[in-house]
Amino acid sequence: MQRTKNRIATDRRFSRERGNHSIFSRIARLFTQKFTIMLIPHSERGVVNFHINALVLVFGFLIMAGIVGGFVYLSSVHIGSAAIVEQQRAEIEASQANLDAVIQEVQAVLQSARVFDEQLVDTINGLGIEQSDAAVSAAVTRGDLASFFDIQSVSDDRVREVDELRRLAASLESAVDPLREVREVIDSQQTLLSDIPNFWPVGSGIGRVTMEFGPNIHPITGQWYLHKGLDIAGPPGLPIVASADGKVVEMGYDPGYGFYVCLRHKYGFRTRYSHLQSILVTEGQDVVQGERIGTLGNTGISTGPHLDFIVMLGTDVVDPAVFLTISNEFERGGIGTR
Repeated sequence: MQRTKNRIATDRRFSRERGNHSIFSRIARLFTQKFTIMLIPHSERGVVNFHINALVLVFGFLIMAGIVGGFVYLSSVHIGSAAIVEQQRAEIEASQANLDAVIQEVQAVLQSARVFDEQLVDTINGLGIEQSDAAVSAAVTRGDLASFFDIQSVSDDRVREVDELRRLAASLESAVDPLREVREVIDSQQTLLSDIPNFWPVGSGIGRVTMEFGPNIHPITGQWYLHKGLDIAGPPGLPIVASADGKVVEMGYDPGYGFYVCLRHKYGFRTRYSHLQSILVTEGQDVVQGERIGTLGNTGISTGPHLDFIVMLGTDVVDPAVFLTISNEFERGGIGTR
């Protein structure tokens, strides 16, 4: 029984080997098989025969397929490269147009910067602020872009705008400190102006000066006397405002001055507003420059609606026009308006 099984296995293995051998034999015969190619011309010349085996024919076909495939691939690459080149060319043209626009804007900014520099110098000179030589030279020799581009001199139009931008950055940088000083001076001036009585005391900047400070003829007695204030006439009910920041130290009614308000300011200044129609503040109240304290009226001894505006420094009365001219709010000999 065992011997029979061994014989069957041996026969099967032999059959497989013989089948494999027959397949390889067929493939070998196929590649070694020869084909005849005949070229028959239309002329009377003889027929041309070519003998070629299958292996050479297959290799030739593969070579031709490779050549055709390579040609197709190179053609597609060339077409794609041409499209990319055209796209890049269009992008370069657009970038050039944008660059030209940027250069024009830079030139406009530089022109504005030059005007700014001139105005800054005039402002600094007008305020008496000294400008150091280092700050002036910095506008020419330094700049945020200088370290990046490392430009020592300008000899080419292509870097001129860069150098101008460097100068602009340096100029703006050097202008920071002077502008800060200008701002401090302006703030100090505004603070000072708000603490001294230089604001036109009739609201809306209207009113007509009917009697100035100094010797005048009294409108009722007809006698010469020293007028201690400034009379400003106008329609009844006009707002009367504080001429400077201060505190209400006195208010009430006087038979000669009618309803009045007295304010105390810094630096020893005091102001009094008389002949009011009404009072809008209370004693001890803090007021700011331009704030309403009453309305123009005709109370007390008066020949018509007006405000009697008096400025005192310590215990002495002073001419209010001296302070109103600081803000160009009074023109001597004419109508005082803001």
